[in-house]
Amino acid sequence: MKHIRIIGGGPGDKAYILPMARKAVAESSLIIGDKRLLQTFGLEVDETHIFEMGRMMERLEWLKKQPDSLSAGILVSGDPLMYSLFRLVRRRFPDAQVEIIPGIGSIQAFAARLGESMEDAKILSAHGRNMSGEMLVKEVSRSPKLFILCDNERTPDRMAGELIKAGLTSVDMAAGSRISYPDEAIVSGGPEAVFRERYPALSLVMIKNPEAAAPAERSGANENTCGGPACDGVSLLRDSAFLRNGTPMTREEVRWVVLGKMGLSANSFVWDVGAGTGSVSIECARQCPAGKVISIEKNPEALKILYQNRAHFGISNMDIIEGTAPEVFEGLERPTHVFIGGAGRALSAILEKICRYGAGIRILIACVTLETMTEAYRLVDSVRGLRRREIVTVRIETARPVGSYHLMEGGHPVTLITAETWNEGEKHEGEY
Repeated sequence: MKHIRIIGGGPGDKAYILPMARKAVAESSLIIGDKRLLQTFGLEVDETHIFEMGRMMERLEWLKKQPDSLSAGILVSGDPLMYSLFRLVRRRFPDAQVEIIPGIGSIQAFAARLGESMEDAKILSAHGRNMSGEMLVKEVSRSPKLFILCDNERTPDRMAGELIKAGLTSVDMAAGSRISYPDEAIVSGGPEAVFRERYPALSLVMIKNPEAAAPAERSGANENTCGGPACDGVSLLRDSAFLRNGTPMTREEVRWVVLGKMGLSANSFVWDVGAGTGSVSIECARQCPAGKVISIEKNPEALKILYQNRAHFGISNMDIIEGTAPEVFEGLERPTHVFIGGAGRALSAILEKICRYGAGIRILIACVTLETMTEAYRLVDSVRGLRRREIVTVRIETARPVGSYHLMEGGHPVTLITAETWNEGEKHEGEY
């Protein structure tokens, strides 16, 4: 069994490296890290004991081929548990002993410089994520305190410009770059002050909005919500809330049952396979503020409205993957939940691939046609590492006026098949 240490290297300056991190480096047979981190630890690449990370996925594949007797240390900046490699390494090495050596993150160091607490803040990362201006504005409008890790494109000045454009000039904003380094710089004030400067890649911002809507206000019922909170005080959405373009959408009553059957928590990691308009993805993202949703879609028309709805709702914890499942699963983090609303003829391959991610993944398959229902029923009983938990058929009828009378008019039924990945040595119980 491989022993892999993920070692937090702190925000940048070597003075912030914790003694336990140095001890872990000394005890590792081989060390992997980017050039900046290796230099911070006083290490030089020798291609025998110390290796530069380079292309991350290629390096992890290389590590798989190394002898299990070796103890590997992977250096990461900041804290391994905060927008870092922890979940990826756990997924790529499901049988390895993965040890976490925590570090001081850049957000911690930045907050300390500002004299700000973190327990009342929301933390987001813009690294490689399509955080649009509309998303940023919505997050600021509903978050009293927000920390954001920036990247080369989503820089502090660009974010400040979006806030100015939206009229949010009264918020407090601070931008920090190269925190803990000798050339550390912090700009405080409003968006105008931040907008005037330019920033390197290693930057982050804090935005405080004392006028942000309270959670109770944000979850209150209106014409676009059902008025009943599903999780974390967030109301479910009505169909009228979504933008449409002819792409089929899971209707609201069925969507609400889906959310209940999935059993999400605030930090769930969800895959939505065949995301369509994004109605299920967006509902899940709203219920999982500390988690993430991966929306997978191949249809060009569906992708258009999917991107539009993500921007419309200002969802920042939802990534869109363009392509066909299960091919696009490669490189994705292990999910806790999977909703399959459109699999085409690939359902068997999709389920088999999900099972490779290990036990404990809850899967919900929505079946509209008899053929899909029959195949899904067969597969959840036959795919190795998968067990059936529940089958429910939902049929919604709504009143339609006929003269002075009303008739109940029904839509087509949708069968929801719930399954779970498991280790076959476990006790087999609770299924139909």
